[in-house]
Amino acid sequence: MRIFSRCFSIGAVIAVSLFTSPALLAQGYMDQSFADKTPVEPDGFVATHPMDALTPNEVELAVSLLTKAGYVDESSLYPTITLLEAPKAIILKWKPGQPFTRKAFVVSRVKNKTYETVVDLTGSKIISHKFIEGAEPAILQKEWDLARDLTFADPRWKAAMKKRGITSDKGIICTPFSAGFFSKDPNAGRRLLKVPCYDTRDNLHPSLPREIEGVLAVVDTNAGKVVDVIDTGEIVPLAKAPDGFGKNPKLDPPLYPIVQSASEGSNIKIKGAVEVEWRNWSFHIRADRRAGAIMSLVKFNDNGKKRLIAYQMNISEMFVPYMDPDPTWQMRTYLDAGEFGLGYLVSSLKPGVDCPKSAYFVDLLFPGDTGRVYKAPSAMCIFERSVGDPAWRHWDVSKKDVIGVPEIELVVRMAPTIGNYDYISDYIFQARGNINVRVGASGFVATKSAKAKNMESPTAKKETRYGELVAPYTVAPYHDHYINYRIDLDIDGTKNNFVRDFFERTPAPKTSWRKGIWRLKTLMQKTESPITACIPSNDGEVWRVENRNKKTPILKFNPSYQLMPWHTVQSLMPPDDNSQSRAQFSSSPLWMTKYKPNELWAAGDYPNLSKVDKGLPEFVGDRESIDNEDIVLWYTTGFHHIPRPEDFEIMPTMWFGFTLRPVHFFDTNKSSTQNPLFLK
Repeated sequence: MRIFSRCFSIGAVIAVSLFTSPALLAQGYMDQSFADKTPVEPDGFVATHPMDALTPNEVELAVSLLTKAGYVDESSLYPTITLLEAPKAIILKWKPGQPFTRKAFVVSRVKNKTYETVVDLTGSKIISHKFIEGAEPAILQKEWDLARDLTFADPRWKAAMKKRGITSDKGIICTPFSAGFFSKDPNAGRRLLKVPCYDTRDNLHPSLPREIEGVLAVVDTNAGKVVDVIDTGEIVPLAKAPDGFGKNPKLDPPLYPIVQSASEGSNIKIKGAVEVEWRNWSFHIRADRRAGAIMSLVKFNDNGKKRLIAYQMNISEMFVPYMDPDPTWQMRTYLDAGEFGLGYLVSSLKPGVDCPKSAYFVDLLFPGDTGRVYKAPSAMCIFERSVGDPAWRHWDVSKKDVIGVPEIELVVRMAPTIGNYDYISDYIFQARGNINVRVGASGFVATKSAKAKNMESPTAKKETRYGELVAPYTVAPYHDHYINYRIDLDIDGTKNNFVRDFFERTPAPKTSWRKGIWRLKTLMQKTESPITACIPSNDGEVWRVENRNKKTPILKFNPSYQLMPWHTVQSLMPPDDNSQSRAQFSSSPLWMTKYKPNELWAAGDYPNLSKVDKGLPEFVGDRESIDNEDIVLWYTTGFHHIPRPEDFEIMPTMWFGFTLRPVHFFDTNKSSTQNPLFLK
């Protein structure tokens, strides 16, 4: 059966029986839950691959078994219901058509206590169930709604609003956010949400409400009450925008349509939930409430042999600390993946804007807080595109011809919306063997109301000590974006080494006309550790994962893949800062660990309200050997964000990321195996 329309959801394809199992699992918005949507019925969904996300009937079975055991009741909530993967050795040996077992890992919240349960779905039994002391799982939709509603009802908050001339809730919105941990916070130790509020009545932009400065509600969601209302006494009037600013801007003339299409059919093959083949690439995708997209079993077909490159890749954590020490801003130090969830906050993608109209648009299914599965429509897209550049080219002088091939690449995309920011998450595959992993930050920069109209205003210097004036009466505080990726590279197998190639300056031989040159000096990293760039010199280095047990067929190199950063960034905050202590992974751009199936998150299993980073610092604490071992790279990309007027009112997409690039992996240029185009 052939599909003639390329713009469809895999959910719709299931309805016409092209696939026998669901697409991926994901969730929706923190401020627009799926609670009012009809749950997906569990019948008809079957996992066809051991790495597939849990199907609706498997989620239902897990909750049913916990209920029958008396571990949960109707009031219990589920921050996590996810696949517990089979051992890596079993997955690597599995072949399509072979049977496989399924397990679920469930985090339940029962009477304000956290429990972890392992469920054998194949055998319909509970393997283990335990209470986790001090664990604070991700923020739940019910808590978010509760904190918002309690804030509106609190008399102290109403009094603070009245001082600012606000006597009605009409046009006011309140948006709870994570509280972090601060030793000086008198309410530390509670399950907290902090709640700022915004005025929508006179915006500088229709989609950008203005924060009401100097007021912050503090809500204990376990106790179900507002425990404090911080009122700094600062009153910043919400001044009207100057005439002509942000009002009916003159629009550029419309462009003639620029359309990408696959008029003769797609080169993408999709099966199951979801396995992708494109040119020489193949991989499995699963979407996860916390990580977003999880890419598994990434292989390259090299002359008929599917060579393993990566067992798994996914975002592990996202750290976004703001640099404003104001009492109502200083706690804004978000660990978005662990506190909220990148899959939980996934947004729908729009054809022609987010992805080409010819893309595959995938409906994602996800188990929600109540243990039922809901649908996030068009939450992932998969498409191929010509980037308009040559993959390679050469001008033949004698023939007066160009020989070359266009760069065609495959893109897998999701876009979680985390409050004001949208993060466009891409995995991009190229015929040459490169994998580009990138994130594009867009949406709205977080702003605070100010008294300064422009930089000549008397208050401008004081109000821009920790941020930039991006519009009249509007300051955007400085902040950082750190995104850590867990990259389990398995180059032609699980036994690998981490290699650091340094650029070593050396004098030229005396017989040479040259004075100095450089050559490479290789250092083998032997133990788990954070990796500090540009050591022992300031001349840079190349990072590679190499298989010393294999040789390429012709040139007899040890195959390897290079991690090539686009933006190497590390935190500038002192290590004893409470926020930095919780996100210590950001203190180094790269960490190396020996593979362990339970080491999944850079900031630990439960970063919400955590005091210290229970992830990477503890993973490397025993300094295990990584010499000819199964190793995992943890790389942090991002940037220090100095907002500009050009970022207001909507931020142009800022891309950052890295490339995984073959080095000695092939014996030739793989993009040169394509049929070249001769152009005159």
